[in-house]
Amino acid sequence: MADFVQIDQTGTTTLPHPTLRGLGDLEKDSEQPFATSASGISQTDLPIPIDAVPDPLVVFDAEGIIRGANRLLTQLLGYNDSALIGQPVETLYPDADRAAHRSVRQTFLSRASDPMPTMHREVFARRRNGTLIPIELSMMLVPTAVGVMFTASMRDSSRHVEIEKALTEAADEADAANVAKSRFLGTMSHELRTPLNAIIGFSEMIQHETLGPLPHEKYADYVRTIGVSARHLLDLINELIDLSLIEDNSLRLKLEPSDIKEILEECRSVIEPKAHSQSLKLRLLLPTGQTAYPVDPQRLRQVVLNLLSNAIKFTDTGGTITLALSKDATGMKVQVSDTGTGIAPAVLENIFELYVRSETDRNVTAGGLGIGLHVSKRLTEAMGGNITITSTLGEGTTVTLAFPPSTAIPANER
Repeated sequence: MADFVQIDQTGTTTLPHPTLRGLGDLEKDSEQPFATSASGISQTDLPIPIDAVPDPLVVFDAEGIIRGANRLLTQLLGYNDSALIGQPVETLYPDADRAAHRSVRQTFLSRASDPMPTMHREVFARRRNGTLIPIELSMMLVPTAVGVMFTASMRDSSRHVEIEKALTEAADEADAANVAKSRFLGTMSHELRTPLNAIIGFSEMIQHETLGPLPHEKYADYVRTIGVSARHLLDLINELIDLSLIEDNSLRLKLEPSDIKEILEECRSVIEPKAHSQSLKLRLLLPTGQTAYPVDPQRLRQVVLNLLSNAIKFTDTGGTITLALSKDATGMKVQVSDTGTGIAPAVLENIFELYVRSETDRNVTAGGLGIGLHVSKRLTEAMGGNITITSTLGEGTTVTLAFPPSTAIPANER
């Protein structure tokens, strides 16, 4: 444990330890017993009745000889009431620490003229049976009727140490479990993605009748459903892979000056068939002029497509989805707006947390694990931007990706 020493020169005449403050007002002729012997000192020789102190306390002289100890201390360290009197105070400390304690005592004596110097340390005390116990030691130099004496209170801190150790172990276990979870998700996701790619590839071949016509028209519907389901599952697995990379701090971006307009046009082309299949209007609003910005094109495309997919999920037939890009002195903004069901305020507060989903009746069929927005937020921030959502129930939702005018490269790319 680390030692820390504080010298108090305020001139106060009361003992500094919290449990000793105010004891100067107690009667010196306390009726509680005080361990003494012929070589000890009387309770009335001290400025305070130490048996009234609620902490274990030992009194020793300038030579380090114990002159008194209250019963709390003898009980803590396993001694009889008067067995300590006349013994070196270093007896109460581990062998390896005794020289350091003698040095501290000498330092105190060299400052005897100071107004009641005090010291607080976290150390180990040695019980009579040889076992060690962590304590909070508060020591001070005080004048008495028989000369200068030291008082040292010893508060048992083993419970605090146990709690601190348990908390540290729990935190380490949680970190280890989190790393193991991320690695498992990453490994499992990679193992699942390989056969899914085969399913998607062969379903497309069958759907396009590459090797010949289908024997029944119903098979075309079936194989289309297989392809759609496989792609949906692949999207979920890709989200899990990204999440494992993010949680494991293994995510790496390839930032490069990119034409944001071009990326958004690509996203519109990818998502447009899905929007039209649900009778939704898809608008793309782009500014004139250059719109280059240092991003990871693949990751920005992923974020925008995720937001567009969410908009399609939660917008009724005949609704409108708008993908817009704007640029001004404050930076660049990408917005995805819809005229869908909206998000409840209670859900909106935590919408970027893992596994949080919009609480609507559409959730049953909309799918998703509540990972996409969390991953989108982390990816956007990794590219130097931020993401916000505004929404009104029954009217729609707007998600904004804002990038500052700075072209600084985020830390994880350097």
